[in-house]
Amino acid sequence: MPPALKTSLIASTLALTACITVGKEKTSAPSLVCASETVELMKKLGVEPGQQGVMHLSAEQPGGTNDYGVYRQGQVTSRLESTLGSLPVGTLIEGMLWMNIGKVQARYTQANTPDGQSYPVCLVLGSSAPGGIYAEAGTTDGAITLPKSVPFIVVEKFE
Repeated sequence: MPPALKTSLIASTLALTACITVGKEKTSAPSLVCASETVELMKKLGVEPGQQGVMHLSAEQPGGTNDYGVYRQGQVTSRLESTLGSLPVGTLIEGMLWMNIGKVQARYTQANTPDGQSYPVCLVLGSSAPGGIYAEAGTTDGAITLPKSVPFIVVEKFE
């Protein structure tokens, strides 16, 4: 094969590979089972697997339920907009947010109530397990556009 053709073929292959992977986040999280102690404590709090609710995706971003915000991958602190068992509205929920091929995922592992109590939890973003919601138009790898008010579901394992 002539060197010029070989170089052109390599360049075309690299360009095609870049086109296929652009916009697809490579981040993923392993499947994890919630600790049995966490599941037992959630049940004592009236927080049962399968329960659903609504949260304000970022407690730091003001706005109403019909507004949209721009978020980044990484740690996220959300705020309950609906009561979840013994966890009142306003409870802060700590988790991790990331993109996974167009779908936004979040796993929440800590709840901090307005009165200063902390509890381990297992919640995911979305209205069904394994969780997640689709990003809005305009989302990039560095700026994820989502509604400020989002659904969540209680789980026994993160898939």
